[in-house]
Amino acid sequence: MRSLLGVNVPYFFGSYAHDLAKNPRFPDWPCDFDAMRVSGPLLEARALGLEAVRIWLCEGAEGIALDDRGRVTGVRPDLSEAISVLEEAAVRAGVRIYWGLLDANSVHRDRDPTTRSILEDPDQSARFAELVAGAIAKRLDPKIAVGLEILSEPETLTEDCADARPTGGEPSIGWETIGRFLAHTKGAIEGANDALIVTAGSMPVFLPKLFACGAGLDAVDVHVYHDDGGLPSRADLAGYANDARILDPSFPLFAGECGIPKDPGPKHPLSLLNYLSNADACGYHAAFLWKLEGDLVEHAPKKIRRAWTQLGHDTRTLIDARQP
Repeated sequence: MRSLLGVNVPYFFGSYAHDLAKNPRFPDWPCDFDAMRVSGPLLEARALGLEAVRIWLCEGAEGIALDDRGRVTGVRPDLSEAISVLEEAAVRAGVRIYWGLLDANSVHRDRDPTTRSILEDPDQSARFAELVAGAIAKRLDPKIAVGLEILSEPETLTEDCADARPTGGEPSIGWETIGRFLAHTKGAIEGANDALIVTAGSMPVFLPKLFACGAGLDAVDVHVYHDDGGLPSRADLAGYANDARILDPSFPLFAGECGIPKDPGPKHPLSLLNYLSNADACGYHAAFLWKLEGDLVEHAPKKIRRAWTQLGHDTRTLIDARQP
């Protein structure tokens, strides 16, 4: 199988939670969104031979409109405009976009009360599902969208990952609560745009709980940080999730984040690129390297044209030699 190969551009130029729209949690934060600048990374990805990018929209509550009581009221107009700009830029660059909504990591890492309330409070969850997720899904072009990820790495919210968080933090969120949120939001997305593949990306070891929590997922997105670019097979994933549907080659299978852990680091300088070959061999529909800036192109946000790293040059060489 020939996979759709892409790269993560989760937030532009290092501006987490305020790259595309204002953030209601931080009204004084600037948003330096520029239609010309955001086209650059999409063009860079395509020049490297990659055909898709993964972009987050509402990480840290970015782009979500709230009333004076903190209740979700919809999508900020600046985020809606940014989505339109990015779709136009994707068409010009010749890439597709794997869209993401919320980042679960912001809840404990950044003490993000808005994302926590969306996940925990049933009324807030319902407002987000209908007024944000559904509204965004309705406007997305399925020809451009690889899929729509509701929540990145939900396991980080749970007691399973409590030992990786700073002591004295806020309480964990249970899998059953996460499942209700995902199921409700998935229903709103499908009601608005049934052509979209709906996902929630997680590390493979947490698939058993993710698939048992009531989310009703019809796709798998695994985030893998392996020191030599290894990916789990469909058979492995079907066993983890206890779901035989995953064995079917048509069942959507993504690797939304393919990275190398900093410790112990790569076994070989080209280890990251092993993901590209393994995605084809293991029957993944799409795989996204972590990440563009700093790994495949230089970290130079102010430059219009950024130099490729050696790994970027090697990516292009590998893709050029790829079997049709």
